[in-house]
Amino acid sequence: MVAPRSLPDPLASPRGPAAHRPLRTVEGDRIEALAVRWAACAHPDDPGAAAYLATLLRKLAAVLRAEPFWPLAARTIGAELVTAGGRGPTERIDAEDVEGLVVPTLRLLRRDVPDAFGLQGPEGERRLTAALDELAAGVVGAVHDRIGVERRERDRDELGGHHPAWASAVDGRHIRAVYEQAAVGIAIVSLDGKVLDLNPALCRMFGLEGPLDQPRPMSDFVHPDDMVDVVERLKRLARGGEPDVVRMEMRLVRVDSRVMWVHVTASRVLGEDGSPSHVTGLVEDVSDRHRLWSRLREASFADQLTRLPNQAVADQWLHRAFAGGGPSRVGICALDLDGFHAINDELGQQIGDRLLLGVAGRLHLAAGDNIVCRTGDDEFVVLVAEPEGATDVSRLADRLQAALATPFHIDGHTLVVSASIGVTEAATSSGSAAELLRAADVARGWARALGGGRRVVFDPERDAAEAARFALLSGLRGAIDRGEFRLVYQPLVRLADGRVRGAEALVRWQHPEQGVVGPGRFIELAEHSGAIVPLGRWVLQAACEQAAAWWRELGDEAPFVSVNVSPVQLAEPTWVREVARVLTDTGLPARLLQLEITEQAVLGDELVVLDALSELRKAGVRIALDDFGTGYSSLSWLRRLPVHGLKIDGSFIDGLRKPSADPTDTSIVRALIELAHALGLEVTAEWVETAVQAQRLAELGCDVGQGRWFGDSGPGEWVPELARRSIGR
Repeated sequence: MVAPRSLPDPLASPRGPAAHRPLRTVEGDRIEALAVRWAACAHPDDPGAAAYLATLLRKLAAVLRAEPFWPLAARTIGAELVTAGGRGPTERIDAEDVEGLVVPTLRLLRRDVPDAFGLQGPEGERRLTAALDELAAGVVGAVHDRIGVERRERDRDELGGHHPAWASAVDGRHIRAVYEQAAVGIAIVSLDGKVLDLNPALCRMFGLEGPLDQPRPMSDFVHPDDMVDVVERLKRLARGGEPDVVRMEMRLVRVDSRVMWVHVTASRVLGEDGSPSHVTGLVEDVSDRHRLWSRLREASFADQLTRLPNQAVADQWLHRAFAGGGPSRVGICALDLDGFHAINDELGQQIGDRLLLGVAGRLHLAAGDNIVCRTGDDEFVVLVAEPEGATDVSRLADRLQAALATPFHIDGHTLVVSASIGVTEAATSSGSAAELLRAADVARGWARALGGGRRVVFDPERDAAEAARFALLSGLRGAIDRGEFRLVYQPLVRLADGRVRGAEALVRWQHPEQGVVGPGRFIELAEHSGAIVPLGRWVLQAACEQAAAWWRELGDEAPFVSVNVSPVQLAEPTWVREVARVLTDTGLPARLLQLEITEQAVLGDELVVLDALSELRKAGVRIALDDFGTGYSSLSWLRRLPVHGLKIDGSFIDGLRKPSADPTDTSIVRALIELAHALGLEVTAEWVETAVQAQRLAELGCDVGQGRWFGDSGPGEWVPELARRSIGR
């Protein structure tokens, strides 16, 4: 039997509205999922553990929801972890067995129960903490009880299963013998709190060499911190009525000043007149049980390697800070050791562990009064109370970085480590602990992306921009299947006569929430994610179908369609075959398709790309080099490219818009045009937005112009009408 503790509970229920309704309705599927995770960490070899643990979780949910809240009810759940098979061998139980069961259990439940059970606010946190404390105590008590049962069974077997004949003869002489010879401690206490007598077992527990020579006050034996509670319990017994038995756990002090935890069952003894005369107490030393319980509690909050506080401590500290009554501002430095996994893999886990111990020590010294927690394999956080803004936390991050700068010398290895540190701070009057932790983690990721060895302060505007980019990326692939993309066409006009030479296909995303999204916002995302391949395939197909319609309407006077090609597409081994297939399916003559590539695309894998471009040119497809003048632009390199034309980047054309043209830009454009013509290439100028630019480009010998001067991009149905007349004249 596990007795409730009588010490004042620091987690006692608060008064006021926050004390009510700490839980929302518990969803069954979340309990089942949590039970599976619990079984995986505590009973990985037991296929039936998840169903059994789900039952215990439902009982725990009932305890947490109960009104009034009674955390002691959770002790039976802890006991069931052991008594219901304990999901392990019953013939041998020791501290390591229990620790292996309870430590991962407490860690998991502290971390996952709030979400799974819908715990809300500080009251929910208070209830969970109290219930898990009692659950651990229940495990320890059940282990103690089981060991006692096994010991009694062993003693019974040694007696041949028979009770001795004198066991039924109970009289005063035998009661005195029990008092003198009992293994359990027995004390006789007066109603005014004086210890009248101790039996030999209790004298030995206190370290006394003999019986008491005179009555002594209880304060000589009871720990000062427990004295008030013990006196109150004694008064209740002395008053008579209920209860007539009190059970409690308390601390006693030996003569050598050592403290022992005991379980006391105190009973009221009546005199001949029927009134209380004194109190007897049965005292059992439970120090081992309490040490095990403390060890389990400590293990669930401390990192096993470095002994630093773990993630659970960091979470609780932050949640309490944001719950009110704590610091008005808090800051976080979130650290990730750069290159640690490579060290661990190359030199072994033993060296890695010793390095982590050294890092933990240095961080602890550099952090001063701030709290350092280990939250992952090579991750740490430092919690700062009342920082003077982000600058104060940044200075701390710099001290942490400096503390790691000196190399570590371990078993003949000189190890140099640095850290990627994310810095954030906020007022606790708004926001939440989860938001602050996420901000620190995001900033740490930014620092890591920059190569490590630095600290980065969280920037809400940057985070919002990246969140928007991520939202676009998440919907990008599905947008193709949902038909959310469309093409518009911008005319490519001959400067000599104003006739349409071709039209460039430009992709737009008709986003269901953000409206029309231009390519500048999603093409780079598509390239990085690989979505550019299916998107580029769709653009090529749709553009060629539209151009084929122009050709059927206009015949030989039809303009070509120009399609941009990503470097990622060029690297696809099936890309050339894909272009040929689209031309065949749409019936578009190859000469009416122009593919625009960039210099960077060719430089990626030059031999493969040149072979692909050469094959396309032989098939009759036009090739144009886009954004010319901004990349490598080597003459010898340009001669080897199988291209038909090049497009001068608009940054050079912009200098020609004013009445007094920029002489440098004019010289550059003239040189580029002459270079292209010397190589037999057609030249297109981008960003032509004024009549002055168009006229100057024509005077410089440029062949084709593209830009707003010739009209904005529009639907494909407009192009045949534009092709029948001169524009921009």
